[in-house]
Amino acid sequence: MTERLYPMGVNYEYPLNIGKLLATPMHYAPRQQILYRDQVVYDYSGFISRINRLASGLDQIGIKAGDTIAVLEYNSHRFLEFLFAIPMMGAALHTINWRQTPEHVGYTIEHSKADTVIVNSNFLPQLESITGHLGAVKRIIVINEEDSPAESGLDITTDYESLIASGFASFDFPDIDEKSIASIFYTAGTTGKPKGVFFSHRQIVLHTLSVGLAAAGFNPQAGFSSFDTYMPITPMYHEHGWGMPYLATLLGARQVFPGRHNSDSVLKLIASQKITFTHCVPTMLHMLLSDPASDDMDLSSLKLIVGGAKLHDNLARKATAKGIKIYSGYGMSEACPLISVSNLKPGNSDDSEQRLQAITSAGIPVPLMELKIVDPQGTFMPHDGHSAGEIILRAPWLTKGYYNDPNRAKNLWRDGWLYTGDIGYVDEEGYIHITDRIKNVIKSGGEWISSPHLEKLVRKHGAVADAAVIAMPDEKWGERPVVLVVIKDEFKEQTTIEDLQNFMHHFVDEGEITKYSLPDKFLIVDEIPRTGVRKINIRKIRQIYGQ
Repeated sequence: MTERLYPMGVNYEYPLNIGKLLATPMHYAPRQQILYRDQVVYDYSGFISRINRLASGLDQIGIKAGDTIAVLEYNSHRFLEFLFAIPMMGAALHTINWRQTPEHVGYTIEHSKADTVIVNSNFLPQLESITGHLGAVKRIIVINEEDSPAESGLDITTDYESLIASGFASFDFPDIDEKSIASIFYTAGTTGKPKGVFFSHRQIVLHTLSVGLAAAGFNPQAGFSSFDTYMPITPMYHEHGWGMPYLATLLGARQVFPGRHNSDSVLKLIASQKITFTHCVPTMLHMLLSDPASDDMDLSSLKLIVGGAKLHDNLARKATAKGIKIYSGYGMSEACPLISVSNLKPGNSDDSEQRLQAITSAGIPVPLMELKIVDPQGTFMPHDGHSAGEIILRAPWLTKGYYNDPNRAKNLWRDGWLYTGDIGYVDEEGYIHITDRIKNVIKSGGEWISSPHLEKLVRKHGAVADAAVIAMPDEKWGERPVVLVVIKDEFKEQTTIEDLQNFMHHFVDEGEITKYSLPDKFLIVDEIPRTGVRKINIRKIRQIYGQ
């Protein structure tokens, strides 16, 4: 990058763009390693050289500022190169969730207006199946991991390593406006077509700094620093790998990328490369702990963030018993993604039960994150450990809306707050607890009633084989809960609706639910209609039983 000359006496207006994250590691850790499995090793100086070569190679084939480049790739050193080089040259990086259906992948490429696709050869068949969505794509760059080039019916522009080789070790990166779009990625689309979120250079830099403060400033025992060896297990297409690759690079930490992985390959890399910091979803943690290979491993040096779903007590206990220093993170795509981390406080770091409650919570908001709980009318709720409401946010890195989709973004921001759709409460110690999603709650008389929670209680009745709780319209209250129950064959003769009602009443006495949460009606049915993926089919239920 060349120096810019400014007139005498004129200060430099420092933009918070992604390229600025590279200044520190080039002083602190130019010889620190970046590895891809056991196949590729280079240092930070080599990393900078490849970033320059990638950008200049893309420039030579016609990529310019304002273009969008879509990528389908595993967790690799190449993905780290994408995260920097593409936005640093003024283009937008569109990271694709290759686990989505081909239809959704095609939709996101088309919707983002990507004109270039960089694709691992393993995903070429997936790309070939959606050629109808590739009309605007001018260039396809293939990543060949094998010695021989992959065969494809697609019009391949070049392969990735040839592109790198054609570039120059020095590239004149522009001083990007910090408000320029740096990245785009899409939600999974479980309730329709995927929604694209987008982030500027400024938002990603500020998010990186906050993640660093949250990881190192509060709980050194499970923190992250330049002395760690970092490996991302969470897919890097997903919210920039939870933002951690940017932080690891900023700090000049040693980085190891596992590529396509499973529990066995991850455990081998943890052992051979002495990994000290990673992150994953609870399912992956369960797989790691259940793998026989972990039985004889010393995992006492490993620090691990669990996110994407609740970390349950039993899983946390198993991880802790193996010596893993574990804690939770809460985030969402629209938040880039980090919202909170379950860092310990001096008061709960010694007591084992308090410690467990803290690390399995959704945590404490990270620096610069404002978080409130509101009732259905938008009134702020107290942080008293039981007043539940919707979680709303403010932070400088939250997405401004959905990419090229203003209609779906109308309810995302209200009165200057981003509405998460998550229901929860904040305890008196400041820890967040997630209890539900808005789509799973019944809004009755201005209060929220949790359908899954009621279902869980109904199922405790010994005669109940299956249960579903749905909202039915009510003239007075807006909505009221109705319970559908399947009774076990051996209890059908003696179980009545009155039995079920009386059973639910004792949960009110025990404080499990409030009186207004009690269902108004029970229906004993032969079976509960479900979809092909075993979710309750509310539409079918209403067709059968009416409104």
